[in-house]
Amino acid sequence: EVFAELQCSICLDVFTDPVTTPCGHNFCRTCLNNKRPDLEINTTLTKVVQYFKKLKQDKSEVFCDFCVERKQKAVKSCLTCPSSYCETHLEPHHRVPCLKKHKLINAVENLEDYICKKHQRPLDLFCRDDQMSVCLSCTEGEHRTHNTVPIEKESQQKKARDTNKTL
Repeated sequence: EVFAELQCSICLDVFTDPVTTPCGHNFCRTCLNNKRPDLEINTTLTKVVQYFKKLKQDKSEVFCDFCVERKQKAVKSCLTCPSSYCETHLEPHHRVPCLKKHKLINAVENLEDYICKKHQRPLDLFCRDDQMSVCLSCTEGEHRTHNTVPIEKESQQKKARDTNKTL
C-alpha cells in the first residue's frame, strides 16, 4: 500500500516527476499541466471560513502602544517605528516631515510578521521567484537577481486572480 504522502491527489498514483505548488501541495508534473480537474466552489466550506474570519475580526482588537491611562483602539500600525497608534497618537505621523515617510498600515496585532527578522525593515516587497515577502535590504542581498514587486501590487494582482477564479 502506498503512503498518502507519495500519492498524487489528481491521478491517485505514486508521483511521477513530482512538483510543488507555491502553497505547498504536491502533484505529478503532467497531472498539473494536463489533467487539471475543473475546480468548483465549495459553498459550505466558504461559509464556514467566512464565519471564522468574522469571529476572529470581532475578537482581535489592537490597542495604541502610547495611551497611558485608558488604552484606545489603534487605527494604524507603523512598520518603521514599529508601533500601533490611536487617532490622537498617530497625528505626528501626519504632521512631522520625517514621520510622514514612515510605512503605515491598518492596525495589526502581529506587527512582527510585517517586519524582516533579518534586517528589521518593513516587508514591503514580494519576491515572485521565492513566493515570499522581503524588505529592501533583502533585494540588495540574496534576492538581488530575483523578480521583486511592491507587495501592494502583488496583493492587488492576487485578489484579481482570486476574483476571476470564483467567477
